[in-house]
Amino acid sequence: MSYPKVIFSLNKSLDKKIGIEFLGSNYLGVNFAQGILGIHPKLRKLILNYIDEFYRKHNSLLIKTAVSFQKEWEVKAPIFFSSVDTIFHHSWLPGKYKGYISIFDCNPRFLKDKSFQIFYRHQYGPVYVTAHELLHFIFFDYIEKKRGDIKRKFNDHELCKLSEIVNEILLDPKYLGKVVTSNKNHQGYPYLKKITNKIKKKLCKTVTIDRIINLISRENLSINDW
Repeated sequence: MSYPKVIFSLNKSLDKKIGIEFLGSNYLGVNFAQGILGIHPKLRKLILNYIDEFYRKHNSLLIKTAVSFQKEWEVKAPIFFSSVDTIFHHSWLPGKYKGYISIFDCNPRFLKDKSFQIFYRHQYGPVYVTAHELLHFIFFDYIEKKRGDIKRKFNDHELCKLSEIVNEILLDPKYLGKVVTSNKNHQGYPYLKKITNKIKKKLCKTVTIDRIINLISRENLSINDW
């Protein structure tokens, strides 16, 4: 099976875009950014100038971080992809996957162009974050192509939560060949902890994505339960 190549690099323009957007995120249809930057437009220029200055002062460090992240990921990548094969039995979308080093600890992903941001000082490290994001990419493609029943059952917001539950389960070291090491400080998403622990108790060491999805689906939880 052909595996994707993840390329780590800098993208200051994306950092500017994310910095502005996440300053006041859009939640449940409410644009909080407008309530901040719309009222104080000078803040936008200050933020953009700050980002330019940060990149100017720390450009060498950010480049070294990208190189370091590349090396760390490539050591673990073969084990990760082999483990994912046994769980999904699904081909990866072709093309380059991009990991953009970011000065912000937001770490968004962009499914359409197979890219994601990773905080340059992320506490869980590049291997964890990259594995996390790649699992999202293959999960949503799998749902789109092979699990129309799940796509019909859950709305987009619920599917995102379903994806996070799947990740919380699969990022357990025993399912990914110890690509990711146990971290007692890892918190995950608090509101998903109850269902995640419940599903984990029903799984054995060898798992498939359909087994996990079906177990979650049978819980028949409403969006408010998640």
